[in-house]
Amino acid sequence: MTQAGALRIAPLPAETTWSLMGRIAARYGMPVTDLRASWQWRNHPPRSPGTGGVRPDAEVLLDSAGQNLLAAMCRTDPHSLERALPAWTAGPATFTEPSGDGRPQACWQLGAMAHRPVAFACRLCTARRTGQQVVAMRYRDGWQRVCPRHRRWALGAGDGHGLEHLDLAGSPAVTSVQQRWPAVARRATAAGVAPGAVFAVAQAVMCQWWDMALEWEGERVWPARLHQLAGGDAGPQFWWWRAVAREPAVFPEAVALAEALLDPVVVEMVWRDSGAERMRPFPPDGEFGWELGRRLGRPWLAHVGAIPDSSALAGWWGAIVRRRRGVGEPGDRGLDPWWMPRDHQPVSVTAQLRTLAQRADGTITWRACLPRLERAWINDKVREATELLATLGLHDTAPLATATRHLLDTLSQSIDTLDHAVIAIASAAQSAGVPLGYLATWTHTAVEVLQQDIDDHRDDLEDQCGHRPGPVRCPFDAV
Repeated sequence: MTQAGALRIAPLPAETTWSLMGRIAARYGMPVTDLRASWQWRNHPPRSPGTGGVRPDAEVLLDSAGQNLLAAMCRTDPHSLERALPAWTAGPATFTEPSGDGRPQACWQLGAMAHRPVAFACRLCTARRTGQQVVAMRYRDGWQRVCPRHRRWALGAGDGHGLEHLDLAGSPAVTSVQQRWPAVARRATAAGVAPGAVFAVAQAVMCQWWDMALEWEGERVWPARLHQLAGGDAGPQFWWWRAVAREPAVFPEAVALAEALLDPVVVEMVWRDSGAERMRPFPPDGEFGWELGRRLGRPWLAHVGAIPDSSALAGWWGAIVRRRRGVGEPGDRGLDPWWMPRDHQPVSVTAQLRTLAQRADGTITWRACLPRLERAWINDKVREATELLATLGLHDTAPLATATRHLLDTLSQSIDTLDHAVIAIASAAQSAGVPLGYLATWTHTAVEVLQQDIDDHRDDLEDQCGHRPGPVRCPFDAV
């Protein structure tokens, strides 16, 4: 096609440049690869695993000549593209030298690196605005995913699950709560906090609670909402849907929690629970825990250990208390309640789906599936048994009865220790999806006996460490 386009193609607000290029090619009935030939590319496009195609959340940065070319192709003023395309202004600064042959230049980048997360645009809204029945991508934060007109949740474009949206027709709470977010954002701005940082902390807490809720007998809202988002019943793809639908499922509670964490009354409760000027252990069922339970419609929340078990929430209230007590140096990140270390951030949908796929085909690694606490416990048992065996000596000059008793006692202790390690390993493998029948064969133990040993091990570990490993008895299945 010529540089000057015959058709006017307007960009969508907050659209990716790569999405606009795809719509231009579709409008002219040509492959997007032919359109790409108009630029000189500095790198290769990011590819979707398994398909080899360009990732839908990819972004394109253009130099000034490349921007003028794209504007001419869609017969749109470059300033209009600058207002609509968030990554537009970053393009010229990327290219420090002109191309050798004078051609317009372009380079690839992931949208999340160029600006922020990329989500699929609502197809119905895209068709209504452009007249095109095509896939489009827009930059959308976690609180901007609801399409109220068509009651859809826009999913992340780079998550690799093959879906563009989830139907919110059966989840009115998710649809309506987005209208509350602007007020929360204004409160955050008035407090001198970036609204995105507040939402990130609240969402991280909710994602951690989402995992813990499998053990909460009183939780009934999230199970029902998950099945609704899955089209009525998650069925045999329960774990897949738990990963894909996590963000919309916890969205109402994330907004409510963000609102609570910005409330000075709630912050004062944290200060009183901490002992104020008199330092004391933070009570899991103090004023703060009860207030969160009330605001989230879960009065039992403090009883299930949700408050101390969330590292993201513990980091928030810990920073509140340290700052109030004047602990730490100015500028210390530990004094910022809205700063989250990487360990507190939720596992991405992509990583969850990759782990599920690895479990399904048996390629998941031991380190990836085993929690650090449980791995350390097993290592301690093996090391303890090794140290016991190292003390054995068959050249003992003690009397026969004494030497024999010492050898047998040491061997017995070693065997008991290794037996505990065997059960812990079987428990971890069962958690990762290895069938109990396989484990029974490998350990030369009856299935019923092995399951009882695994249950006893999990009870013991919970008593010792306050953590119960292993497969959870999911209340979601009963809804």
